[in-house]
Amino acid sequence: MLSAVLGPRRAKALIILFSGILGLLVYGEEDRKTPRTAGQEFVAPLLRARAASPMPESEKEWEVLKDKWMGRIKDECFSGWPDHVSPDEPKEVFSVEKEGVTLQCVEYSSMGRRLPLYVAHRSGLEEPELVVLNLLDVAAWEEFLATMRPGFEKQLSGQGLPEGDPKSFKQHQGMFDSFKWVMAYAPPTGVGPTQLGPEKTGKRNLRLQAAGQTIDSVRVWDARRAIQTLRSVGGMENVSLWLQGSGRMAGVLTYASLFEPEITRLDLHNPPLSHNDGPFFFNVLQIMDMPQAVAIALERSKVVIYQKGKNGWEYPASVVQELGWETKLQLRSGQVDN
Repeated sequence: MLSAVLGPRRAKALIILFSGILGLLVYGEEDRKTPRTAGQEFVAPLLRARAASPMPESEKEWEVLKDKWMGRIKDECFSGWPDHVSPDEPKEVFSVEKEGVTLQCVEYSSMGRRLPLYVAHRSGLEEPELVVLNLLDVAAWEEFLATMRPGFEKQLSGQGLPEGDPKSFKQHQGMFDSFKWVMAYAPPTGVGPTQLGPEKTGKRNLRLQAAGQTIDSVRVWDARRAIQTLRSVGGMENVSLWLQGSGRMAGVLTYASLFEPEITRLDLHNPPLSHNDGPFFFNVLQIMDMPQAVAIALERSKVVIYQKGKNGWEYPASVVQELGWETKLQLRSGQVDN
């Protein structure tokens, strides 16, 4: 059929291109590299060029540019999000004290799934000064379980625990003892309790596609719901909130911060320089890329990026300088572990 309409060469090129885009969306788990499929090398530079951004010379120009991007990503990248937050109330699963540390688990609802939010702090803490929400990938989930196992093995026993890390647990004890900080840990869809095997993962991602979603657009919503739950149930309404993530989760958190108010700071460890490496959303490279998302985040929040070298973030740094914002982009040397 396509050959008859387009001719054999153009039909073949279109099929290859579609296959490349489909592969990009069906894959997309944080523990594997997205395969470079035929046609991707051709289309990626075109999409990057389309997403290239002019440098605003005034706040008015920036507002027009930002509003255009935000409107399009809502309509084209996140159209599968619910219109309203689920009425399901968060539920406390447990709250246990051990050796001066309190670990609480609260389940919240996100797109019909129940996801856990773990909250750790010094026992008896009142009036915390800071809360840090960590969005966990597979590796960070394993690290969280290893850290907390020495104190809370019974409560975490249903999670397939790795070997405990007493040294890390002791370090957390010292941190909580010294500072009035709260550390929150959120494994999003596809990580920890909701992680699936390869076959079920592929089927799930195809279902998400049919609903106008990708696994990463779902995770942005998960992160938003974790933020909302932490503030409403965790008693952190007026506490300074930092978001922290690594790799693709750093990208997911960047986008979550664009839709939630009062985010004080983002700590992004080795974030992707481009959406070619994630997070993966429908149509996003036709609209903007990661540097533009960081620029929007910088208008409201401090952003600290940990990576090897300083390349890749010239655009948001230039926007901050051009418009004279008080918030600054900090680039810090960090070990590349992705």
